[in-house]
Amino acid sequence: MNITEFKELLFKKAEDAGFEAFEAYSEKTDSFSITVYKGEIEKYKKNIAVGVGFRGIADGKTGYAYTEDLSPEAADFIIKEAKANAEIMNPEETAEIFEGCEKYPEVLGLYNPELTLVTDKEKIETAKELERAAYAYSPKIEQVTSSTVGSAETETLIANSKGLSLSQRRNSIFANISLIASDGGSKKTGWDIFAGTELKDKDKESLVKKACHEAITALTAASVKGCSGKVIFKNEAFSDILQAFVQNFFAELAQKGFSLLKDKEGERIASECITIADEPLLEGGFASTAFDSEGVASQNKLVVEKGVLKTLLYNLKSAKKAGRASTGNGFKASFKGSVQTFPTNFYIKKGEVSYEELVKTLDNGVIITSVSGLHAGANPISGDFSLLSEGFLVEKGKIVRPVDQITCAGNFYELLKNITQIADDLKFDISGIGSPSLIADKITISGE
Repeated sequence: MNITEFKELLFKKAEDAGFEAFEAYSEKTDSFSITVYKGEIEKYKKNIAVGVGFRGIADGKTGYAYTEDLSPEAADFIIKEAKANAEIMNPEETAEIFEGCEKYPEVLGLYNPELTLVTDKEKIETAKELERAAYAYSPKIEQVTSSTVGSAETETLIANSKGLSLSQRRNSIFANISLIASDGGSKKTGWDIFAGTELKDKDKESLVKKACHEAITALTAASVKGCSGKVIFKNEAFSDILQAFVQNFFAELAQKGFSLLKDKEGERIASECITIADEPLLEGGFASTAFDSEGVASQNKLVVEKGVLKTLLYNLKSAKKAGRASTGNGFKASFKGSVQTFPTNFYIKKGEVSYEELVKTLDNGVIITSVSGLHAGANPISGDFSLLSEGFLVEKGKIVRPVDQITCAGNFYELLKNITQIADDLKFDISGIGSPSLIADKITISGE
């Protein structure tokens, strides 16, 4: 039984069971990944997964259930399970089954038909090629611990009893490499990842170069004396910080008192140079989509404009509570989950100066290129953070040496207010969170 047939059977059984409104959300994913080690295949995965999530409203309460088995028996199970779940749910937690929007946008760059022509054999050879290139980069590359190439194609369908029927297909290819560099004494690791709808030669070269350079440069790193003042957060480092605190912009968490941005819409919360966008229609974006998991049409929006909070991110439930329209940010992590708030391509708009000019402006200080310990060292509610960091020391506007064994500390809410300049080197991580490099004041660096 295919998904369409299963959905029709499920809807008939839902009607017979007395559900007032109901919805099916399905995903079909065809994935492949290969990892090589010392020229040999270490891991090989090839999988096709199909699943359907169901939610239905009975007697004003919402019940949920899901299955990976598209059989008549599974349809019976889902209806029975959802009905039982609905009976114990709080009526205040009732979900909205959305009738749909008048128009849905076209999003470019979600699906590359040429990617389907890339064979598994070619992906295996690419993984081996990346490993060879890393060893050839420098004799200091002691070991390539893994070289992985993978791909995935996913088709998502949403249909409900109110006539909504949407589908979307996307595919991607990714590659990552991790390695160890050694100078005969110390050892340091390097890692990088690429994801997109096409893996070009320049992408492979950049991937290997970044991972190798990161590890080799770190071999001569040392700590610095503690200080407080201006630092540069490199684009990738600030993307990680932004991702750790992005939930502060979720309306549902603000409504529960878990964000200090509650009731701040229309107020200044950041430096005037800060504009933050959430753009699901970004061509080729990692998190681009024509609609969210509730069937709401996607729309680009400014979350913060020149320091002013213009909007939080809403799903249908939080929007209804606030008496406004959803921003199209109601998503499921998978067909098994319930709807929550998630960002799409969420990023700080780039500035007009180059990264090199930013370094000159800093004059003397520290560049933070990477942060770790975000789960333990960042409090998403208070905004406080203290993160193990690595980077570079800058003297008289020039990078003089790498730095490690330092900690950067501050508060996210205050950090947004103390950003003084932004570079033009916007970069996204694979989750769709992006940032340019920037200078922030009043950051505490702990070192020697």
